[in-house]
Amino acid sequence: MPHLGILTSRSHPTLPYLLDELAAVPGLQITLLFDAKDFSDKDRAIFADRTQGAFPPRDTAPLFARCAVVDVPNHNDPQCLAEVRARGIDLLLNGGTPRRVGPELLRAAPRGVLNAHPGILPKYRGATCCEWAIHNDEPVGVTAHFMDEGLDSGPILFPRELPVRKGMDYPAVRVALYRHALKTAAEAVQAVFIRDLSPAKLPPQPPGEAFKPIPNDLLAAVKRKLAAGEYKCVK
Repeated sequence: MPHLGILTSRSHPTLPYLLDELAAVPGLQITLLFDAKDFSDKDRAIFADRTQGAFPPRDTAPLFARCAVVDVPNHNDPQCLAEVRARGIDLLLNGGTPRRVGPELLRAAPRGVLNAHPGILPKYRGATCCEWAIHNDEPVGVTAHFMDEGLDSGPILFPRELPVRKGMDYPAVRVALYRHALKTAAEAVQAVFIRDLSPAKLPPQPPGEAFKPIPNDLLAAVKRKLAAGEYKCVK
C-alpha cells in the first residue's frame, strides 16, 4: 500500500480540502506530520483576503481519524526524520509546511517531497506568482514538482494551467487557484505511484526567475485589472 506523509500544521485552512481530494486516490495510506509552528495570523489575513470565506473551517476530527497523526517540533527536526523512516513513508507532500524543507528531509522518503506550486514553472518561481502572472498578462496555473534545495526549482511532473473566465474577480481567481492546486496535488500523488516516479527519474528543471512578494500598489492594480476585465489571458 503506498504511504504518503503530509507536511502541514493542525489548523492549516486547506488541509481538510486536501484530504477530500486525496480520498479519491485508491489504496493510499496517509500520515499527517504536524509541525508545532501553526498557520500564522499574518498568513490567515492574506488567506482571508484572497478567498473571502470560500474555505470555511471544518470539523477535522473525522478526517484525522482516517490517518495516522504525528506531532513534531519542527519538520526538519530529527524526530520528524525518524518518524518518516520508521513508518516507511514512501512520499512526502508539502501540505503547507511552515518550514523551508531542509536537505535531510528532502532525502528522508524514497520518492522525495512533492509540491503543487501555484505558478507555471520554470518561469514563475517564488511568491505571489498568480498575481505576477496576471500583472504580466500571462497564464495562471499550478505546477506539480519534486522539491529540491532551491526555490521551486526541482524536477517537474506537469503544469496545469487554470482557465480564467470573463467576469472572475480577484477572490474568484484565487479561490479557483487554491482548488486547482489541491486537485493537482492529488493527481500528482497518484502519478508518482502509478508511474513509479522519483526526483532522479525526471530531468532537471530549466532555469527560471524567482519572484518576490508583489508590492501592495501592484496587487491593487491586479485586482483592478481583473475587475475591469482587462486581463488578457481570459478564456
